[in-house]
Amino acid sequence: MVIVRDVEWRRSLLGPELPTGEVHLWLANLDVEADDTHLLSAQECERAAKFRFDHHRRRWTAARVLLRRVLGRYLATAPESVVLEEGEHGRRVVGWPHGSEWLSFSPSRSGDLALVAVARGQSVGVDVERVRADLDFVAIARRALGDEVADQLEAERAKDRISAFFRAWVREEARGKCRGTGLVELDDEARHVPLFVADLAVGDGYAGALATDGELGTVRGCSLKV
Repeated sequence: MVIVRDVEWRRSLLGPELPTGEVHLWLANLDVEADDTHLLSAQECERAAKFRFDHHRRRWTAARVLLRRVLGRYLATAPESVVLEEGEHGRRVVGWPHGSEWLSFSPSRSGDLALVAVARGQSVGVDVERVRADLDFVAIARRALGDEVADQLEAERAKDRISAFFRAWVREEARGKCRGTGLVELDDEARHVPLFVADLAVGDGYAGALATDGELGTVRGCSLKV
C-alpha cells in the first residue's frame, strides 16, 4: 500500500520519547552539519579516511554522526558510546547498549542530504535519492523494478519520466531496507511481503520514501538543530 505522506519538517529537539505507532524522521543537510569525527569509532574513522575526495569524506562522516546522535538520543547514551554491528544481510544493528532491540532504525544518504527513520517495535526502511536526468530509466526499471513499472515509465511523457522513476525506485529501496534484504531479484517472494509505504517530500531535487511493516500512524519530521 502506497500512501502520499506530507511530513512537516521541524527544526526540533524531538525525543527521546518514541511512542508505539509513531515513526520519527531526522533530515540533515550534510554540507551544514558539523564534521564531528570525535564521535566516530576507530573503524569508522578508518573508513572515512579512505575517501579520495574531502567532500565525500565530510558528507559520509556527517551522515554517520547524524545516525549516532539520533540513536544516542533515543537510547539515552552518548553518541560515541553506541556500538554498531553488522547484522543479517549487512544491516546495521545496535550491539551496545544491550537491550536496544526495541529501536528500529534505517539510515539513507544521497548528495548533500541524510535521512534517518526510527520506530518502536516495528521495522522501518527509508530511502532518499538525488534526482538525476542522465540515466536510462526504462532499462534500469526493467532490470530492477519489473516490466510493469518499466512499461508505465515508457508510457510517461519524457518530462514526467524522471520523477516517476525515482518515486518507484525509492519506494522499492525503502521496502528492501524495511525487510532487511535490500533489493532482491524480481521473482523473490520477499517482494510480496505486505508493507505500508509513504512518499516523502524531502526537498527540491530529491525523492524519498518510508516503508514499515506496522500501521503507518503518526510520522514526525525533525532536525537535530533548532
